[in-house]
Amino acid sequence: MPEVEYNVNEIDYGQLRDDDYPITKKTIYMNNGAIAPTPLSTIKAMTDFMLTCAEGGPDSPSTFDYIMSLLDELRTRIAHLINCDHDEVVLVQSTTEGLNIVGNGLDWKNGDAIVVRGGRHEHYANYLPWVVLSQKKGVQLRELSMTDENGYFDLGQLEKLVKGSQLITLSHVLYNTGAIMPVEEVGRIAHENGVMFCVDAAQSAGTISVDVKKIGCHFMAFPGFKWLCGPIGIGVFYCSKKASEILDPPEIGGESATLSEQNIIAYLDMPARLQAGFRNFPGAAGLEASLRYILRIGLERIRKKNMNVASILREEIAKIPAVKMYGPDDESKRSSIVTFMPQKADSSTLVRQLEQNHTILAARDIGGGKKVVRAAPHFFNSEEEASITASYVKDLLQ
Repeated sequence: MPEVEYNVNEIDYGQLRDDDYPITKKTIYMNNGAIAPTPLSTIKAMTDFMLTCAEGGPDSPSTFDYIMSLLDELRTRIAHLINCDHDEVVLVQSTTEGLNIVGNGLDWKNGDAIVVRGGRHEHYANYLPWVVLSQKKGVQLRELSMTDENGYFDLGQLEKLVKGSQLITLSHVLYNTGAIMPVEEVGRIAHENGVMFCVDAAQSAGTISVDVKKIGCHFMAFPGFKWLCGPIGIGVFYCSKKASEILDPPEIGGESATLSEQNIIAYLDMPARLQAGFRNFPGAAGLEASLRYILRIGLERIRKKNMNVASILREEIAKIPAVKMYGPDDESKRSSIVTFMPQKADSSTLVRQLEQNHTILAARDIGGGKKVVRAAPHFFNSEEEASITASYVKDLLQ
């Protein structure tokens, strides 16, 4: 695999757009919190992988060695991204799969408790698995009440609810308001109370700094196809070494366990014990290429670029009459997600109208049966696109 030159000195974003993001030639795409466009360099890496397998034989010894090297390199990139050990990285299909490994893998007993935030305000990937546990296993759901419309909660309430609980689960960045949750403080509370901590990093990995050691979480899940700009169908599940010892593998196969002559099953070491049957090797090639791409630019530089674009968009839309803005005013407490609700128009309809103007945003639930419009700009979006998008919104709402 090619070496990565992290944090190169200069980035020409105009050239980057031209070389790797053809969508920018005709469309303003700001729905990166759902699925980001895959850069052409990543598509080429996946094509190269398929050609290598076709030429060498998909199950030849040399191709096997090539795939093992690829997976090793991918785990190295992920370990660098989130500051974990190489063997704590499990490859999955999505955030949802990773979170369900936690839900289905821990030994739940009737009366156990899980602390969750915001109920239906939370993304369903990080809410429905725990609702199912409450229904099937008699696990208590202790819900942190929101203290404002942006999704924050009282750490004092968490201190009370965590007593006697087995798990805290929380999104790092909220998908509907972009608010950054106080995960390090939550991690400290979890540690002090001997409670496991699970983080949904779907809206943070690739756009802000994510450090599992600073956060102090036992589990984390995120996709490759949002802010990491990887291919659809591959994601990451982080499981700390300590937590892996008590997590029952959700599946079993020849890649994850052995069977003795006495029919005794022995699971392999991490990460193999949690990764039976993984075959998305083209996706792994694509995600490895995208991670090289992201790490070469550097997360600090990405954060700065994203927030420049988001700030322009937020400021311009906030000037439009009859529009309600969501998300913290303090830039340090939010991601580049810009969320607003038109007071006299339907959010989903507005999103459809924007698409007719070659501008892609999204409608998302905000709780209470309401939907907001969400823009999620990434580093390939420009400040000019932010101004144009705000102008389209203004014209459509007049």
